[in-house]
Amino acid sequence: MTDTPKAGQICWTELATTDVQAAKAFYGQVFGWEFNDVPVDDMTYTILKNDNKEFGGIWSIPKDQDIPPHWLSYILVEDINQALEKAKKHGATVVKPTAPAGDYGLFAIITDPTGAHIALWENLKG
Repeated sequence: MTDTPKAGQICWTELATTDVQAAKAFYGQVFGWEFNDVPVDDMTYTILKNDNKEFGGIWSIPKDQDIPPHWLSYILVEDINQALEKAKKHGATVVKPTAPAGDYGLFAIITDPTGAHIALWENLKG
């Protein structure tokens, strides 16, 4: 088994929450996760680690946004715009069009035909 995801596989998961410290306490105590806070633009993004492997992140929902806490998974794609068009052709609705995530990659968020949210991710760094 390889640790490197392939196109079409979930490659990252992310928690959006109103209380990052409470989330870190919970997941650290229950699962032994480790956390690395990284400043990104005007926010702090927390990288999740387990067994020396980064696998996700936590970010704080801004107080002026009415978004409930939630988990979101990212599916690795080779070409995000092509994947987004294919998803739309098969019934997806675009929630957030393609956008950069720093120098790391490009992402977009869709809902599938059942209404479930999922993100697409294209790596920009090898």
